[in-house]
Amino acid sequence: MAPSQFENELTVQAHTEAGTMDEFHAAYEAAVEDVRVELGDTHPLWINGEAVETDETFTVKNPGDADQIVGEFAAGDETNVDAAVAAASTAFDEWKAISIEERTAIFRDAADLIADRKYEVAAMMAFENGKNRNEAMAEVDEAIDFLRYYSHELEKNDGYGGDIREPTPGQRCVSDLQPYGVFGIVAPFNFPFAILVGMTTGALITGNTAVVKPASTTPLVAHTFFDILQEAGLPDGVANLVTGGGRDVGQPMMEHEDVTGFAFTGSRRVGLKIQETFDELDKRGPVIAELGGKNPVIVSDKADISKAVSGVKYGAFSFSGQKCSATSRVYVHEDVAEEFTEQLIEETKALAVGQPETQETVVSPLIDEGAIERYDEICESAAADGTVECGGSRVERSDLPEGRYVEPTVVTGLSHDHALATDEHFLPFVTIHPVSDLDEAITKSNDSDYALCAGLFTEDDAEVDAWFDRIEAGMCYVNREQSATTGALVEAQPFGGWKYSGTTGKFAGGPWYLQQFMRQQTRTVVGDIGEP
Repeated sequence: MAPSQFENELTVQAHTEAGTMDEFHAAYEAAVEDVRVELGDTHPLWINGEAVETDETFTVKNPGDADQIVGEFAAGDETNVDAAVAAASTAFDEWKAISIEERTAIFRDAADLIADRKYEVAAMMAFENGKNRNEAMAEVDEAIDFLRYYSHELEKNDGYGGDIREPTPGQRCVSDLQPYGVFGIVAPFNFPFAILVGMTTGALITGNTAVVKPASTTPLVAHTFFDILQEAGLPDGVANLVTGGGRDVGQPMMEHEDVTGFAFTGSRRVGLKIQETFDELDKRGPVIAELGGKNPVIVSDKADISKAVSGVKYGAFSFSGQKCSATSRVYVHEDVAEEFTEQLIEETKALAVGQPETQETVVSPLIDEGAIERYDEICESAAADGTVECGGSRVERSDLPEGRYVEPTVVTGLSHDHALATDEHFLPFVTIHPVSDLDEAITKSNDSDYALCAGLFTEDDAEVDAWFDRIEAGMCYVNREQSATTGALVEAQPFGGWKYSGTTGKFAGGPWYLQQFMRQQTRTVVGDIGEP
């Protein structure tokens, strides 16, 4: 099979380079208005290719406008999970027997369909999770990339199977990777499209079937993806969508005896619970989980301070820090700490907090009431134990509707081991810690249960080499002023973490990701009978 070619979908970059950003903004804003008039519909479950209504529904509201209803969604339960797993189990044998070419054709078609609707999907995220236009479009592009790249990888590797050497004359041997069966897929709110598409595609394209649960705050774009899969020709029952809460849907999924594997992105607590449940129930399939981060950045005395400030500012505060990759603690050399901190405070105060569909917005609304309550709590703790240099309050302005808007917050004066400097918050909140040298900075960076992303700012080659040799993180960035720790391009920057930031060490968007959804089988035939 001739391998397909892969190229990243880079919408904003392409418009920027072509000098056509006005066209980009016009297309996005038109899509916002088109999506706005469609909000408020009721959305069913999707099981075995059919819409399934439920007695109970739940309401999703715009995090940036408390009066705007995004939609009403079917509230699934254990009975619905059972039906979805049964449909996936029934579909498995025929689906895994489909040729690689037929399978990848479906996902390539899905990618093309998303590309045709990219502005619509990006606009949906403004209303559903509060993501601004540039970040939302980058997420849609990433989803397209996952579909095309995983198709490319499966074709390039011929399904990860093939002949191997004869151990002795007359023996024919084949090594093959086989799908497990039914996967449970649980996606997060912060990347409700890209991560859901990536995990679901990883499971399905390798021959598994799936039951998918989006975050209960962001089910709308998941419905859009399922509409696209159906249009692309995915057979009934191969993927099933069950919306609802973690207790009512997620827990029955992970406990179901016929769910043989699980892909999850979310909190460490829930991810480890899934692993524990699989162990307790003696399930032998994989738990493929990405579990968050507490991402450090080091600013050397040899750094370009302007670059460092830019990288930390965008790494910490874009999308209000609601990313597992967000910059959350900065170790800055004591000789430049004052200069760095003063400039960071000044530039942080200038960041635009506002509605996501507004062109200038950088800092978006928080996802739910729990998030804004956590923000209040940690800012109160920061003021008690350290110094809140800027931010620390909710944003209430006459030009904003009632929503969950808060100020990006910079804090100094906390010890390295303070809970605010060790726990993941998922909020626009960063702590600054002076250090005496690079050795101290690396030691403190590594002193964490998490090891997802890390950044360094320096103009010294020896410091770069020393940092790469010692830093404990899956994603390592040097002098990245567009964002110190966030943002990864499919194929070029496979994304994942070490320690408690991930369970497998095989990263999304990379060459070894798909193999996690399969298990190896070695076949040997002696003589001329049959084919191994």
